[in-house]
Amino acid sequence: MSTKTRRVEKGLYKNYLQKARESLETASESLKAGRWNATAMNAIHCGISATDALTVFMIGVRHAGERHEDAITLLQTLNLPRETLATKGRQISRLLGVKTTAEYSEKLINEREASEAVRDAERYLMWVEELLQ
Repeated sequence: MSTKTRRVEKGLYKNYLQKARESLETASESLKAGRWNATAMNAIHCGISATDALTVFMIGVRHAGERHEDAITLLQTLNLPRETLATKGRQISRLLGVKTTAEYSEKLINEREASEAVRDAERYLMWVEELLQ
């Protein structure tokens, strides 16, 4: 695998899961307050931390490269149904797709984009939590 990873003690998946939950909670609060950019940024970080929680739990590593998109490649290596991984890969990919706009671009996130980011983050985190039970 060419994806850069870092070994993490399996039990520490809970820390990444907590980060994901906190990021989603902050995204939801920001959505209610009309802070679309903060909403999107926190939804994105929810997805990244949820992915880290899942890969640490299942294979003892997390993505450690500069390209967050490579985390999707790592996700696809998990021993889970291909169809499910394809669906979840699309959800996390949509989140990462707004990362550049939300964090680095002069363009601002609009309400629809913020709402969709929260929706994707909620669905993705719910799936991860179900797997980790």
